[in-house]
Formats: sequence, C-alpha cells, structure tokens
Amino acid sequence: MEWREAGQHAVFPKSQADVGFNLTILSLTELLSLGGLLGNGVVLWLLSCNVYRTPFSIYLLDVACADLIFLGCHMVAVIPDLLPDHLNFPGFVQTTLTTLRFFCYIVDLSLLAAISTEQCLDTLFPAWYLCRRPRHLTTCVCALTWALCLLLDLLLSGACTQFFGEPSSHLCRTLWLVMAVLLAALCCAMCVSSLLLLLRVEHGPQRHQPRGFPALVLLTVLLFLFCGLPFGIYWLSQNLHWHIPHYFYHFSFFMASMHSAAKPAIYFCLGSTRGRRLREPFRLVLQQALGEEAELGPRRETSHRGLVDMTV
Repeated sequence: MEWREAGQHAVFPKSQADVGFNLTILSLTELLSLGGLLGNGVVLWLLSCNVYRTPFSIYLLDVACADLIFLGCHMVAVIPDLLPDHLNFPGFVQTTLTTLRFFCYIVDLSLLAAISTEQCLDTLFPAWYLCRRPRHLTTCVCALTWALCLLLDLLLSGACTQFFGEPSSHLCRTLWLVMAVLLAALCCAMCVSSLLLLLRVEHGPQRHQPRGFPALVLLTVLLFLFCGLPFGIYWLSQNLHWHIPHYFYHFSFFMASMHSAAKPAIYFCLGSTRGRRLREPFRLVLQQALGEEAELGPRRETSHRGLVDMTV
C-alpha cells in the first residue's frame, strides 16, 4: 500500500464540465491558501512579538504555525493538478509535501482538541483550574504534540512509502487504522468538550451568549468539523480503500484550505468592536479575541485578588 497523493493516482472524467469544475475548485484553493498564508503570518508575528504569554495565546501561536506550514505546502501541492499537462513533481517532492501536510493537519487537530478541553475545564471548574493548573502545562502539551505527531508521521512515511526504504503493506494498513482511531478520538474530545462548554454558558448561573475565547473555541471547532474533517476522511479513504465520490478529491482540498485560512478572519470578527472593525489595530483585535485570558494574564501570577476576580 502506498501513501496516496494528488497527482499520483487521481483519475477523473475528462468531460468539459468536470475539467471546468476542477479548475475552479483548485483556483479557489490557491486563492484561499494565499490569503490564509498572509492572515496566519500576521497572527504568528503578533503572538510571537507580544509580551504576554497566556496559555491560550501559546496554543494559538502553535496553531498558526501549523496552519502556515500546511497552507504553504498545500499551495505547492495543487499546482500539478492545475497544470496537469505542463508540470509534474518528482516522487520525492510529492512525498515530502504529503508528509508535511498530513503532519501539520494532525498537529492542528491535536491542538484544537487540547484547547477545547482546557477551555472546558476552565469554564466548568474555574477555581480548581486557576489554582491547580501546572504553570508550564501548555508548553509541555504543545511540545509533546509536535513530537508525537512527527513520530507518527515518520512511521507512516517509512511504512507506506519508499522514503526510508522498502514499504510494508501490513504495517502501513495497521498504522492507518491507528490513525483512524486517533482521528475519531480527537474529534470526540473536541465535540464533547465544546458541547459541555456550550451547555455551561447557556444554562449556567449567569446565562449569556459566549464571548471572548469561549466563543472562539466553539467557532473553531465548528470550522474544523465542517471544513477540516473532509480532508482527514479523504486520506483515510484513500489509504484504507474506502469508496468515495470522485469529486470529493478536490473538494476536500478546497475545504482544508478554507479551514486553515478562515481562523484569522474568526479572530478579527470576534475581537473587533462593532462599528470600528476597520479602524482598530489588529494587535488590539487579537487581544480582544483572546478575551480576559490576554488582558488579565499577568495578574494570575502576581495577585491572589486577580485569581478571585477571574473566578467570579
């Protein structure tokens, strides 16, 4: 079994309608990826330059980094499909792009699951969370996520391709089954934690619409379920030989680019003040999107009164 990739195996009907549809989808994919590169680059620069380092800002920094790498590889990977008769990458380049894209996709999914779980704990058990949470938990979770995802991705590359030697079909299928279980587990963790967060906000003692970072978490999880999940289903279907419609191939690539490119737009919409959206600095907009986590972060370490205020 080979690690299947765009430009290597996809065969689509050659009717004029299909060719036009594919070119339209791929062109939109390139445009979205370019916009996402710019947006995530700005978010990455602002979060890396700001003086505050709250747990959720560190998570968003890693998510923006994963999205930036993913979109860069994504833009390059779809070029042979846009120019099928003029350009075709060597197998080594295609395998490298595949490895990097899937690696960043799994990192992004794992970080979103960690963000939603931690925000759920912060909302359900605020006093326990603020007082008992380890200081460097976010840094450790992010580092462990990158390391484990890289290891899993290298194992897939070694077992399913000739990147490191002779591939093994049995080991490759076993690893992809493990990947399917992992994808399902991460999606369930995101859905359960987001549902608990939404129920807490709607039926808590102070019922109100979710604002700040809880709203950002809920919208990001919904964005993944509708836009990011098809990309993972595509990879599983190709490597586990599930049957999917032929149009799902390019559609999943387009939705994946939308998933990574739309996050900066979500930050902007949630953090900007109504009526002043085009006049506020993006740094201020990003801080407002993070909510009290960015605004009151330094007081958590220096003031017990700050902890009480956050809990209340």
